Amino acid sequence: MNIPSIPVLRAFIEVARCNSFTRAADTLCLTQSAVSKQVQTLEEQLGCRLFVRSGKTLALTPAGHAYLAHANDALAMLQEGRAIAQEVAGEKAPASAVEISASPAFASYWLIPRLPGFRERAPGTRLIVRPRLPDFSPVTERFDLEVRVGAGRWPDARAIRLLGREMALVASPELLGDTRATLRQLQGLPVLHRAQRGYDWREWSASAAPGWNPRAGAGLLFEGFSVLIPAVVAGLGVAICPLFLVLDQLEAGRLVRPLGECVRTRYAYHAVLPTGASHGAARDRFLDWMLVESETTQMRIQKHLDSWHSMEE
Repeated sequence: MNIPSIPVLRAFIEVARCNSFTRAADTLCLTQSAVSKQVQTLEEQLGCRLFVRSGKTLALTPAGHAYLAHANDALAMLQEGRAIAQEVAGEKAPASAVEISASPAFASYWLIPRLPGFRERAPGTRLIVRPRLPDFSPVTERFDLEVRVGAGRWPDARAIRLLGREMALVASPELLGDTRATLRQLQGLPVLHRAQRGYDWREWSASAAPGWNPRAGAGLLFEGFSVLIPAVVAGLGVAICPLFLVLDQLEAGRLVRPLGECVRTRYAYHAVLPTGASHGAARDRFLDWMLVESETTQMRIQKHLDSWHSMEE
């Protein structure tokens, strides 16, 4: 029985990820014919077609879909086994790498500002941060760690909650003309919406403002917090945001919570560890660091909330 080689597995996985022999060849620094030959070799070994062309579109066959998850797992295990063998043998292992998927907002507003601290603690770890909107990552992509928004349950994965249970209505003080406002005053202001699930007006108003439920078609709609938050800072309207993503703006006075409320949502940002992803020391070290930083941020959020209550008394 012929066992596929690592180069053959890599070629298959990359073609599946890119849906293109040409783009896969560019990524692997090979010729298109070399990548095509490697995939053909794998198909001959398996005795079935893995890809099918329809016009200019390349897609996985049902057999290709079934084999892809196993190919990803096999390659991850081989790479991890090589690192372990080198460590046991006392050889210097290659630089550790952790590939992370996160939403643009999480990466920009929380992760990246804190990365200098991680780099000081683990200078030999190579981080690859890929921005992905929730629910829009191609199924062929595989990461060592993903940051997802949800209730905490995903198939074939283990989720650890990080941040995001607290949400509030936020606005620019310039839009309000003050740092506080009544609910009636707010109802006359433009309403900003986010396209994805969670942190929406319906869930917020059910707790903080029963009876006020802005229509989904009203106001402006933004594809993610990475563009919604700048719109709020620019004074385009009021919005519902997770507190940890706007904490810096709140502390700097660029945004305010005019009602002073804080609503706990069933959604949160989680560190998600897909089944079959690499679980070496580098990934675990990065995850431990994220959890410590999350706890520190949570304490800042509580301090921010306590300061508001102190002003009210």
